[in-house]
This record gives sequence, C-alpha cells and structure tokens, in this order.
Amino acid sequence: MEEVLDRGVWVYDIETIFNCFTYTALNRETKEIKQFVIWNDRNDIYNLLIHLSECKGQIGFNSISFDYPIIHYIIKERTNLLKLTADQVAKKIYKKAQDTIEKEYSSVKEAEVIIPQLDLFQIHHFFNKSRMVSLKKLEIALQFENVQDMPYHHTQKIATKEQVQEILDYNLNDVEATSVFYEKTIDKIELRKGLLKKYGLNCLNYPDSKIGEQLMLKLYCQYTGQDEEVVKKQRTRRHIFKFSECIPSYVDFKTPEFKELLEYIKSIEVTELKESFKYSFTYKDFTFDLGTGGIHGCIKSGVYMSDNEGVVVDCDVASLYPSLALANYLYPEHLGEVFFKIYEEGIVKPRLEAKKNGDKVMADGFKLSANSVYGKSNSEYSFLYDPLYTLKTTLAGQLSLCMLSEMLMTRVPGLIMLQVNTDGISVQMPIEHKRLYWEICKEWEVLTKLTLEYVAYERMIIRDVSSYIAVDMKGKVKYKGTFKPTSEVLKDGEYHKSFNQNIVALAVSDYFLKDVPVEDTIKAHTNIYDFCKTFNASHGWTCETLDVDETNIVPQQKNNRYFLSVAGKRFRKTKEDKKIEIEANKLVTIFNKYYEKPIEEYDLDYNYYIEECFKIIHKVDGTEEKRDLELRAEREKLKREKEESNYIEFCINKQPTMRQYEMYQRPWLIEKHGEVEPKPPRVVKG
Repeated sequence: MEEVLDRGVWVYDIETIFNCFTYTALNRETKEIKQFVIWNDRNDIYNLLIHLSECKGQIGFNSISFDYPIIHYIIKERTNLLKLTADQVAKKIYKKAQDTIEKEYSSVKEAEVIIPQLDLFQIHHFFNKSRMVSLKKLEIALQFENVQDMPYHHTQKIATKEQVQEILDYNLNDVEATSVFYEKTIDKIELRKGLLKKYGLNCLNYPDSKIGEQLMLKLYCQYTGQDEEVVKKQRTRRHIFKFSECIPSYVDFKTPEFKELLEYIKSIEVTELKESFKYSFTYKDFTFDLGTGGIHGCIKSGVYMSDNEGVVVDCDVASLYPSLALANYLYPEHLGEVFFKIYEEGIVKPRLEAKKNGDKVMADGFKLSANSVYGKSNSEYSFLYDPLYTLKTTLAGQLSLCMLSEMLMTRVPGLIMLQVNTDGISVQMPIEHKRLYWEICKEWEVLTKLTLEYVAYERMIIRDVSSYIAVDMKGKVKYKGTFKPTSEVLKDGEYHKSFNQNIVALAVSDYFLKDVPVEDTIKAHTNIYDFCKTFNASHGWTCETLDVDETNIVPQQKNNRYFLSVAGKRFRKTKEDKKIEIEANKLVTIFNKYYEKPIEEYDLDYNYYIEECFKIIHKVDGTEEKRDLELRAEREKLKREKEESNYIEFCINKQPTMRQYEMYQRPWLIEKHGEVEPKPPRVVKG
C-alpha cells in the first residue's frame, strides 16, 4: 500500500441522488479540484473514468464501506455505462448506492480493490458505536467555517442546474473537511506505514485496537508455526464464572470493610460477565465503587493543595493491563502457556527497549498490541477471546488498588484519599510522611509485582472523579472532563467527545489557576467558535427556529452549530406532534456558516456563559453544597412547623382521638408541649 501515499492521491467524496451523481476530488499535494456530474444532459462519465484511471490512491471518510464500492462499480461496469444516457447512468449508480447501504461491510474484497483506499473513518474507529463521529461533527470540532447538511434528500428528483451546483458546493465542503482531518491523522498513518515496512503488516485502514490484535496474531503464528487462518478461528467460551477462582493469591485485607468486599467477590458465580457485579463501601469517609467497568472513588468537590505542611501525590500503575497479565501469569486458554512467553518476550520487553531507544514505530505498535489483549479477550469476534482472562485482569487490578488504598489509609497518619480510579490513586498527606508513603508503595510493589509511577501535584481542582484539573510541581496542567478545553481534546484525538461552549472550560480554568474572574475571561474572548454549542437531531427528528411569539418558524438542518444570544431565536426539535426546546427559556443564533464581525456584534448572551461557569465553580467551592444544605434545612423547618401546628390544633387545643394522636404526635413535640391523653376508641356492643 506504499503507493497510496505517493503523488496522484486525491481526497474525495461522492453524492448519489435518485437522478444525479456527483464526484469531487482534491489533489492532496497540488490542491487541484476536480468535479464530475452525471445529470440530465450532462454526462461526465468518460472524463470521470479517465480521472479514476490516473488515481494512485484515494483518501475518504467512510469510503471503504460506501464511496469506493460505488467507484469500483463504475470502473468495472464502464463498458456498459458509457453506452447509456446521463439519466440512465445516474439511476444505475443510485441503485448500486442503495444496495451498498444495505450491506454491513464493504462489498469489495480487499484483494480486488483497484484504487487503494485510505479511510479516515476506519482508522479512527468511528464505526464503533461508543466512538461514532459524523463528518459534520468533525467539521464542528475543527471549527470549520461551513457546517452543511446535504441540501436534498437522496430520493428527491434534481430539476435545475442551481440545485446541482448546491450539491457540488456541499460535496466540495465535505472534501475540504476530509482533507483537513487527513492532516490531523498523519501520525497515525506514519505508524501504519512503519508497521507495514517493518513487519509486513498491511494495516493502513485498521483502527488502533485491530493493529494490536493483528500484530499479536502475526507474532504468535511466527513463533508457533501455526497458520493464521486456523488460529483466527479459535476461541475459549465460558459457561460459568466463579470469581473466587480469579483472585490473585497475594490479595489480603486487614480491616472489616475491605474483608467484606473480598468475601462478597468470592461469593459471586455468574454465567454472563456483563453487569455481573457492583459493590460500594465506605472506609474512613471515602466511598469505593467497584464493578465490571473498573474501580472509582472521589472525595467531595474542592481544591486540594500542596504546601509546607502537606503534599498531593498521585501514583499510577505503569502499563496496567500488560503488567497485570505478566504479574498474574494470564493467557487465553486456547492459545496455551506459550502465549504468555510470546506476550512477554515478543511484545512487552521489546516495546520497553524500543521506547528506550527512541524507536517510535516499534514502541507504539507494540504498545497497541500489549493493550489490545485485554480488550479483545472479551470480544467474541477476536482470536484472543477468553472472558476469563478479562475477569482475572479486572479483578486483579481493582483488588490490588484496594490493597494499596487500605495500606495507605491505615498506616499513614493524616492521609486523605482524594481519588481512586482504574489505574491509580491520588492522596493528600502530611509532608513528614512522604518517606512512609513511599515505603508502603514499595512494599505493595513487591507483593503485586506491579510498578508505580508518581506525580506530585501543586494542586488538584476536583469536581468529581471524571472532571478535575491537576497541576504538577513544574506547572504542567492535566485536564479531565468538564475542565478539558477543546485544544486538549483534539490533541488527544477524542473526536467522539462533545464540543460545546469551550469558553466555559477556558474561563473556569483561568478562574482557578490564574485568579481571573470568569466575567473578564468571557467578555475579553474574541473567538466566536469557543462560544458555540452543537445539537444533532436523531433519526425522525427535525430542527427549527422561531420567534418568541411562535411566529417566523424556519426549518434548520439536523446538525447545528449555534451560540446563545440576547436577541436570537427559540430553538427546538420536532417529531410529529412533539416539540422540545433545545435551550429552554433561552435564545440562540444558528451559526452553521461562519460570518465575520466584531465579537460584540454577535450579541452574545454573556450572562448565560457566566452562569454556566458558576455552576462548576459553585460545585467545587462548596457553594452548591451549602445551598443544598440551606434548602434542606428550610424544608425541614417548614415540615416541623406544620407538624407542630397540627399537634397543637388537634392534640393540645382539644382531646385527640386515638387516630389523631397516632397521626400528629412526635417525640420532640411531646417533649416540648407535654404528653396528652388520647380519647379511647368508641366500642359498640352488639
């Protein structure tokens, strides 16, 4: 596939409508644009075929599953298509497109591909439901000037040249967005080229997890001499899981709370791992939550600092899943003990050596392979499938961190647990106990055969276990969740995350880290994109804007970028008779197409963004908790006043019946007003 990245490579996209077909391509190097149309009396099929014959490679978004099968069909059927009218060709291509959509996978086998493909959708694993990202969402994430939905439904008959031009403009916009995203993907592509060159692994369009799996397969078969096709069919299926058989021998607890956890886990026997266990317990005011998804726990929201008296320290298990496998001698049963040796000698150790030597291709490739074993061990579609491996790994990780937590909490005076998550623990402790902390961690490392990596933080601003800011002693900032600005999300390749009102994350961070009032940050900011939010209407729903008085209803596209504005429009989604406000009691301006003006002329609703900031700030600084306590106290006060009023009316001012006494008496009321004698129930003799 080396030729895919040579000259003559085009970024491309197609549109297939009932009676119209368009093809747009942008040359990766020269930026030349080519567009072809098959509609009415315009039949560019001949020139399109010439262009395709000269293509050395094509770059697309979801092209392997959709665009390329259509292109492949056009090339294979060229003799017949050249004899037809434009209308006939367009309708044949449309029928092929609909047939292709119905198929779950590409209808073209890899060995039969004529023009090599590079599919960004595949590389980024966007076909995974939990990571699915549309090109429109990418356009919003990349702050693209034009976020545009297809202007016509694919079943609609295109009647005018103006409509065709609209489609071509839309087509080009998507190609330009794909080209920008390609530039963001260069590192991933270079890794795949390097693996092809070094190991003969043809993985150009593989997501990271599949690269790791396939590299593991190749190394395993090379070592054992087995045929890849035979090994790929192997699985170990389990019918019952006894958790007691999956607990590492070194796991041991000293306190009743942790011992109860262990006894509970030992008692579990299930036939299905999904949602198989969930357990919460509290020790020294810190709550641990364990389950199939991992371990989590977090202190209440707040700012936790290091100073002359105390220090905030985080320790994480280095290479958690590979390390757990090596420490506990884990391997998929059907692949035998030899798998463990290959995993250790052929993957983990060479990766560490490559990292030490600065060999990025080998280090990154083997890292993917090392981590993929745990994930793929729970996928019945993988040759690594053995869910017992999954269970043993997750239990070993969670129980090991519980051991470390207990050791630290019971033996380090004054230590406060801040967080525990899948691979590490954050604490705050008196500075004089740093040595004791380190010695306990080393003791734990000997017991578990795991290695810890440490970071001392100058401060942690914590909203919850998933959202915090951590600043290390050198000033390096780590953002998570709500606090993470768009630039960091994009740097980490988390395109599946929501891209909403980046200004809030920026303003809140400056508030906590630089003592800048959020009002100052928000009102001084000039990038309109950072004020934008997004809404994507799901299947069956449409969007519309309207005036406050419900006049001037304007249909909007399904994918929308917008900002909150003082003199904007109401914004809602509709489906049949259902109408749901997107921003209740607020006004918005749709901003799918960028238009430039001074920031103050966008008429931004600054108060909205300021309020959004304070929702986070008040969660962290305790204002929200204080307000909740005050509201709870007020409700309790009103409740007691009502109870006292009833007691006085029905039990003090007159002799109560037995029923009234039972309803209105309370110990605190009796203590305050004295005991009363209820009237005995009337007895009727028959």
